[in-house]
Amino acid sequence: MKLKNKESRIIFICWLAYTAAYIGRLNFSASNVAIIEALGATKPDAGLVSSFFFFAYGAGQLVNGILSKRYNAKYMIFGALIVSAVLNLLMPFCPDMSVMKYIWLFNGMAQSVLWSTLIKTLSDFVSDKRLPSAILAMSTTVAIGTLLSYGISAFFVRFGIWQAVFYAASVILLISAFVWLFLFGPSEKKIPEAEKVKTDKIKMNRTIIFALILTAIAGIANGFIKDGITTWVPSVLYEEFNLSQSFSILLTLFLPMVSTLGATIAKKTHERIQSHATMNMIFYAVSAILCAGVLLSLKIKSLPAIMICFIGVACGMAMINNVITSMFALDYRKSLNAGFAAGLLNTFCYVGSTTTTYTLGAVSQAKGWNAVFIIMLIVCIAAAVICSAGLITERKQNKS
Repeated sequence: MKLKNKESRIIFICWLAYTAAYIGRLNFSASNVAIIEALGATKPDAGLVSSFFFFAYGAGQLVNGILSKRYNAKYMIFGALIVSAVLNLLMPFCPDMSVMKYIWLFNGMAQSVLWSTLIKTLSDFVSDKRLPSAILAMSTTVAIGTLLSYGISAFFVRFGIWQAVFYAASVILLISAFVWLFLFGPSEKKIPEAEKVKTDKIKMNRTIIFALILTAIAGIANGFIKDGITTWVPSVLYEEFNLSQSFSILLTLFLPMVSTLGATIAKKTHERIQSHATMNMIFYAVSAILCAGVLLSLKIKSLPAIMICFIGVACGMAMINNVITSMFALDYRKSLNAGFAAGLLNTFCYVGSTTTTYTLGAVSQAKGWNAVFIIMLIVCIAAAVICSAGLITERKQNKS
């Protein structure tokens, strides 16, 4: 019972830390409609701020994924949350986006410590029996963090005080940091070796390496679509459907609300389909159809139709992200260090994220939103084809 309580506590604080981190990273994207207007900036300017974050976060994931097994998780996570809180506090004092992008770059560096270290913590402190529950819990952090971030932003933008979005995130990050510190407990008391799979030594063959490469490529597409949708949906609603800034952000809340179901759907799907490549191929194919639905909805100017399509794409990307950054890393923990795999794959997801915010902002400025969603449609189709190639690799791995 004591061991079970310790595991539950670890799962909870890992969940809390990463949910808080999402609030402290997506608040800029959630509020960018208001910030663009307040500062007299352009969409490419705003996209560049997010791209700076994603670049630092993605590059940091690679480094931290390799080094995570050497970290004292208790103090590394605490420090990362504190630094992110301070940087969020500085954002409202920036005179323009040329300064904001550097603050957000450092925020990306600080937060890049989190994911791989948290996954490694779960691998160390949670038994195999409870890892599926841990995966499910961590997979909800993206959706719930997005929901809270956009909800807070909608509230403060409604009253014309976008600056308060960053103050609120700073407070949440600070509270989460101290909850993490006090509930973590003694750093050295890991789960007994008999109750977990040892993952410190990395053993890879060519089949696993190829599977990792294909999953990483799928991750680039996931980051591109996921953060493209998250960043620019409020702007689409504001510009194409003449909604207010706060109402555009409020409607965007439906994306993470439904995306929370994505974790459950992905878990249930994984019980029936063990193949990561098959799941990703199906989810990308469905997302491609929904991107086509977005294009049709823009043409006929149907707000309900486009919201259904946006929600569907967001849910699909949440499921794919769960498969790539959680399921793959922990399912292959017998052959790969879980922290290394999680950090590496998250790096590639953020390669897509780094590309999408500036690129799609510039495309929408020059060519309009139709061009943006044609690009997303093509990316989804290409990703589905790449995932289909992974089926061959997985069959070889299963035989061996």
